[in-house]
Amino acid sequence: MSQPTDILEHLIYLGDLTEPCPYLADRVSTLRFGNGLLAGDRYRTLLDLGYRRNGVYVYRPACRMCQECKILRVPVAGLRMNKDQRRVWRRGQERFEVRLAVPQYTPEKAEMYERYLRFQHGDTKTPVDEERYTRFLVQTCLGGRTFELQLWAGATLAGAGIVDRVGDALSTVYFYFDPAYAEYSPGTYSALYEIDLARRWELTYYYFGYYIAGCASMRYKARFCPCEVKDLDSGHWRKIARGPATGQ
Repeated sequence: MSQPTDILEHLIYLGDLTEPCPYLADRVSTLRFGNGLLAGDRYRTLLDLGYRRNGVYVYRPACRMCQECKILRVPVAGLRMNKDQRRVWRRGQERFEVRLAVPQYTPEKAEMYERYLRFQHGDTKTPVDEERYTRFLVQTCLGGRTFELQLWAGATLAGAGIVDRVGDALSTVYFYFDPAYAEYSPGTYSALYEIDLARRWELTYYYFGYYIAGCASMRYKARFCPCEVKDLDSGHWRKIARGPATGQ
């Protein structure tokens, strides 16, 4: 007999996309895509199945030969900042004003996003036009539960990200920043702010996206401790009390 989650996945299923893995060299990645508009209020359930959101679509890894992607979440009431995080938090509180807004395209944001891709990922080929930006960072299948978190340095927009409030959880979607403010570690600061926001909203969890232990660019996520990880096909969460000392 089919389980409710199996029926849900069948209902939203659109197809699979296979391509080179962007996180682990010499591996192939398969993503299973679904229609987020059909998921509705059940997106909270999908989070625990390993789904993430891209605009109005949801997706999860469905790789046959690799199970390295884990779901990572932070129980917000228990977060204990380490020394580096406390320093980033203090500097961010002094430098940035945070505003919550309705997601919206502006040429300023698109230009900053493009500079971020060049700076952070060495991506000089991805054009960020209005259609591409809107499809990824404005459109949502969650209506008014999606927010744009903005970092302002005086009158200058220094960073922006998208978060979803879903049931008892706040789920981060994406964050980008002006490379001119890289010394303030705005990515770490935004995550700390979002975790604190979830706590103030009396939510239980902060969903951080995927965690791959063998991917250096993801190791920073496990330093938001204590946190929990789970295999995509498992019902059991495993606690990480102390994150890796190095790796960003």
